Amino acid sequence: EKVGAVIGSELTLKAAFAMLISWIIIIMYISYRFELKFALAAIAALLHDIIIVMGMFSLLQKEIDGSFVAAIMTIIGYSINDTIVIFDRIRENLKLHFRKGGDLVELINHSIVQTMTRSVYTVLTVLFTVISLFFFGGETTKNFALALLIGISCGAYSSIFNASPLWYDFKRYSGKKAE
Repeated sequence: EKVGAVIGSELTLKAAFAMLISWIIIIMYISYRFELKFALAAIAALLHDIIIVMGMFSLLQKEIDGSFVAAIMTIIGYSINDTIVIFDRIRENLKLHFRKGGDLVELINHSIVQTMTRSVYTVLTVLFTVISLFFFGGETTKNFALALLIGISCGAYSSIFNASPLWYDFKRYSGKKAE
């Protein structure tokens, strides 16, 4: 129940190390499957999610413990999955895009619209479950559920509205640099 200062600092260090390792593996995987620009955009969106959750916990003065770390890792997994679905649709549409000579912004918007229903349904299903856990679960699950509520909401937002525009900016910037 209680964690001492030494164990608390050790937990923090191990959690940060685990997160760093997971991000390196995510970057490698997405770079292999897609391209480095997709990976960087996905990691930036994940950073957004984590900063929001940590900021809200700080504002609410909630305790950060093992369940919080588990919630953060769950949020990362959920958010990266949602981002990958959108990126996969963008990649599929890119194959047709260059044959038709369309606009890249239009392609991204079209890809997001194609995955929007799936994203909304998935988020709502998870949020209903987490809300139930928050209100009807025990006292020990409140912080976990709160972190998930904040993180899943932010993850849905960042996957749709942050990751794809960041990829577009990276793509546009690298195109200008090459010219």
